[in-house]
Amino acid sequence: MGTIRNLYDLVKSFWIDFFDEAKRGTQAHLKAIKVFLGFCILVFLVVLVGLLKFTESSTFCGLCHQMNVYMDSWRASSHRHVVCTKCHYEPGFLNHLKGKWVDGQVSLAYFLSGKRPSAPHAQISDASCLQKGCHKIEDLQGDMIYKNVAFSHNKHLGELRRGMKLRCTSCHAQLVQGLHLTVHEINCFICHYYKAGPKGEEECISCAIGGCTSCHVEPKGDIQVKGWNFNHKKYIARGVACEKCHLSVVQGDGHVPEGKCVECHNEPILLSTKYTSQFMHQKHVTDHKIECSSCHTFLRHEIGPIPTIAYTPSNCDKCHSKEMHLGPRELYRGTGGIGVPDSPSLMFTTNVDCIACHRRGEESQAALHTSKYVERAIGEACVDCHGEGFDETLKQWKSLLTRAESESNQRIFNVQKALYEFERTNGSTAAFKKAQNLLNEARHNYSFVLLGKGVHNIEYTFKLLNAASNRTERALAIIDKDYKPQEFQTRLTCTSLCHVGIERRTVPFNDIKFSHETHIGGKGLKCSDCHTPREKHGKTLMKICAGCHHGTGIKNVKCEDCHVNVRRLIQGKGGIGVEERPSNKLDVVECVDCHQSVLAKKKGTFDAIKKRCIECHDQSYGEMVVRWKATSENMLKELDPKLTQVKEEIDRIDRRGGHTFVYRKLYGEAELNYNLAKNGKGAHNLEYAEELFESANHRLDEAIEQIARKKQDIAQGKM
Repeated sequence: MGTIRNLYDLVKSFWIDFFDEAKRGTQAHLKAIKVFLGFCILVFLVVLVGLLKFTESSTFCGLCHQMNVYMDSWRASSHRHVVCTKCHYEPGFLNHLKGKWVDGQVSLAYFLSGKRPSAPHAQISDASCLQKGCHKIEDLQGDMIYKNVAFSHNKHLGELRRGMKLRCTSCHAQLVQGLHLTVHEINCFICHYYKAGPKGEEECISCAIGGCTSCHVEPKGDIQVKGWNFNHKKYIARGVACEKCHLSVVQGDGHVPEGKCVECHNEPILLSTKYTSQFMHQKHVTDHKIECSSCHTFLRHEIGPIPTIAYTPSNCDKCHSKEMHLGPRELYRGTGGIGVPDSPSLMFTTNVDCIACHRRGEESQAALHTSKYVERAIGEACVDCHGEGFDETLKQWKSLLTRAESESNQRIFNVQKALYEFERTNGSTAAFKKAQNLLNEARHNYSFVLLGKGVHNIEYTFKLLNAASNRTERALAIIDKDYKPQEFQTRLTCTSLCHVGIERRTVPFNDIKFSHETHIGGKGLKCSDCHTPREKHGKTLMKICAGCHHGTGIKNVKCEDCHVNVRRLIQGKGGIGVEERPSNKLDVVECVDCHQSVLAKKKGTFDAIKKRCIECHDQSYGEMVVRWKATSENMLKELDPKLTQVKEEIDRIDRRGGHTFVYRKLYGEAELNYNLAKNGKGAHNLEYAEELFESANHRLDEAIEQIARKKQDIAQGKM
C-alpha cells in the first residue's frame, strides 16, 4: 500500500513540475509560440483551400477513368472555360457546401468499397444555367434557327402537352459521344412524333398546330435532284403541301416497350402500380433528368429517300399490295420498256406520290378506290403545284398521246398483216422469225404504254412509242429488201411538254409584262434563245434581252418600257407617303447620254458613266456622282437588316396564328418604297430616294414598336 502511495506522489510531482516548467517556458517564449501557431493555422487554411479548389478542378473530376470520355467532350465544348462545379452545383454558397458534402460522402464510399459507378449520371438544374454570368432569360426570347427549324424557347419553357414541363437539360443533353451538353434531335422527335408513325394513334404535335412550316423554314436557293435544279420558293408560295413530295418522313413511333421499367426499378409496389403519363413525365423529365430515349423506342424524322429505279414512293402501299396498278407504277418509274434506257419521270425523282395528283375530293374519290379518275380534278392538281395554265397540259398530253397511240396501233396492224402475207408465201423463214420478234417488241412497248397510262411519264412514253415504230419499220425492211425504213424521233417541246399555250400569253417579268406572242410569233425566237436548258429549269437569260433591244434602233421599244422603276424614280413618282419630286435631269438628259455603252451593245460600267459626267460638266461632277452612289448604297445597307427583322417577326407571329395585318401593311409600304429606290438606282434621283428611305424607315420603326408593345402585353397577361 505504501509503494502505491509513493508511486502516486512521484507521478503527481512530475506533472506539477512539468506544467510549471511548461508555464514558465510558454511565458518566456509566448510571442514565438503565437507566431508559430499562427503560421500553422495559415498553412492549414492554405492547404484546405487548395484542396477544396483542387477538388473543384477538371483534373480532380477526371481522376476516375469512367470520366475520361466526359472530360474529353467538355474540353472540346463551348463550356471548356467553366469549372465543373459551376454547373453541377446549384448557385449559392450553402448549395455549394451541400454539394461538396454529398460528393465527399459518395467519393469516400467508392474509395472504401473499391467500386465505381458503371455510368456516371448528373443532374443540372435550370438555376445553374440561368445564374449570373451565364445564360440570361432575356437571351431566350424570340425564335432561333436550328438546323433549318424555327425554334422558340418560350414555347418550350411552360407546361407542354401530355403534362410535360421541360428543363434545360431535356434538350441540351449528353446524348452524342464526344459532344458535351449539346442539342440532339432524338428528344425533339420523340416528343413531337410520339405514336405518329403509319399506324400511330396520335398525330404529330407540330403538324396538328400548323404543318411542316410551323417548324421548318423555307429552303433557300436551288437544290440538285438527280442532276436537275429545284427551287422550293414558288411551290411554297402556291401553298403546295410538303407531304406531296416528302414521304415517310417519320420512322418508328417512340412507344415505351412493356417491361422497360424493370431495367431501372425492382420494387414490386412500383412495378404493379398504374401511373398516368403526367405523373411519369413529372418524375422522369421535370423532377429528375432521365433521357427520353432511355424509355422510348428509337424514332427518326428526316426527308424520305430520293427514289431510285428499285424504289417506288407511294402511300398506297400502306394498305394495298405493290402489285396493284403495276403498269402505271412501272411507267412512272421509267423502267420495263424494250430498246429504251430507263427514264423515270421527273416527278418520280422528286418523290411526288400518287395522291398528289389523284387527290382526295368529292370528284376524285374514285381515283383512290378504282381505276377511274376525274380529269378535271387532276387538272386542278396540276394548277395547285405548277400555277395557272397547267391544267391545259394534261389535256395536251392526252391529245398528243391519243394520236400517237392510234398511229402506233395502225402501224403494228399493218406490219402484222404484211408478216401474215409473207409467211403464207415464203413460210416461217429466219427472216420472218426475226421480223416477228421485232414486231413482238413493238407490241410490248405499245401495250406497256396503254397499260401504264402514258401520261404518268409522258417523255418516256414517246420514247417507247418511237422504239415501237422503229421496230415495225425494221421488220418491214427485213421482209422487203426494197423498203427504206423511216426513223421516228418524236420529242416533246417546251410548249407541248409543260408550257402549253405559252406562245400566246403575256406574263409578268421583273417590272414589266412580257409578250411571248411578239417574240415567238413576230420575231421567230425559240425558247432556248432566252432561257437556260431544262436542267436549270428554264431561267431567263437577261443578256439576250440586251442583245436585241440595246442599240438596235427598235422604234417601238423605249428604255422606260423595261426599266420602269428607273423611270419612276427619275419622275419622282410611285412612292407611298412622300410627295412627288421629279429629278432636275428629267426631259433634259436622255438615258443614252450617260449609258452610251448601250449603243455599242456592251455592258456599261460605273467608271464609263462617271467619265461621261466629267465630259459634259467638270471633274467635280465625277466626284459628285460617286457620292450619290455611295449615299444610296449606304442607305440600302442601313435599311436591309431592319426589313429582315420586321419580316421575321411577322412570320413568327403568323406561325403562332396571330393577326399580322397592321404590321404587314406597314412592312408592305416600307418594302415598296425601298424597292423603288433600290431598283430605280438611287443615284438617278437622290433627293427623292432619300425621302423614300426615310418614309420606309419610319414605317419599319412603327411596326417594330407595335410588335414590341404586343409582346409586352402578352407577357403581362393583357392579351
